[in-house]
Amino acid sequence: MNEPTTDECLDDKERISLSEQEVIDYLRNLGMESVSEIQRYEKAQRDEVLGKLKEVQGVTIRQLARITGISKSVIDRI
Repeated sequence: MNEPTTDECLDDKERISLSEQEVIDYLRNLGMESVSEIQRYEKAQRDEVLGKLKEVQGVTIRQLARITGISKSVIDRI
């Protein structure tokens, strides 16, 4: 009982969240002029961009779905 552990509790982690404007700015840094441009990309290119966005800490799948207009289930599968 007195041994130190490396256990982490669920409520110990600080939640980081980005605003939708910050995500849109990140998309513009990737070279997109408008958010709807991602809908016109070919599937492989679209999946690559969405994969990069999912890796950004603080971006949620629902948030990406709202911003891009691509369904949550499609983004979740990537």
